[in-house]
Amino acid sequence: MKKFFDEKVPKHLRDLDVLAKQFSNSGPFFVDNHLTWTDLFFYDILETLLSIDGNCLNNYAWLKQNRAEVEKQPKIAEYLQNRPKTPH
Repeated sequence: MKKFFDEKVPKHLRDLDVLAKQFSNSGPFFVDNHLTWTDLFFYDILETLLSIDGNCLNNYAWLKQNRAEVEKQPKIAEYLQNRPKTPH
């Protein structure tokens, strides 16, 4: 796990950060500045990674902003507030 979080996760987050900046149209979402399945998928994957290493996004301001923007969406915010808490 340590090797995965030390080597693989940063590499893939860097790659995502680069791609996002190319296709986001200077906005907070991955594709053309609109919320898409890509943003939701990334949010979901990061839930697991962040539960293991809460600092894994510290060097990726755009990716952190993307998560924050997804959480601001009214229906998503409502779901996140009311969803059952499950152990990781």
